[in-house]
Amino acid sequence: MPREQKNAEAALQKLGQRVRAGWAKKHPISERSIATVRTTVREQWEIEQKAKRERMLSQKPPTKNKGKGKGRGQEPEI
Repeated sequence: MPREQKNAEAALQKLGQRVRAGWAKKHPISERSIATVRTTVREQWEIEQKAKRERMLSQKPPTKNKGKGKGRGQEPEI
């Protein structure tokens, strides 16, 4: 029984590969579409990188508290 299941899974995977290959051959992606996607992805990446840089610059540099005042794991002063 397990052998039949493995054979069936292998046959389905092979069929899936053939269907995807046929679809790609019948409906090729144009260079224009690829260029549009690349441009959009690049613009989004640049926006994210700019936001990341601004976030890093806006954060205060960590100060070293040698056991005084507020620190990690200590309650805030009121």
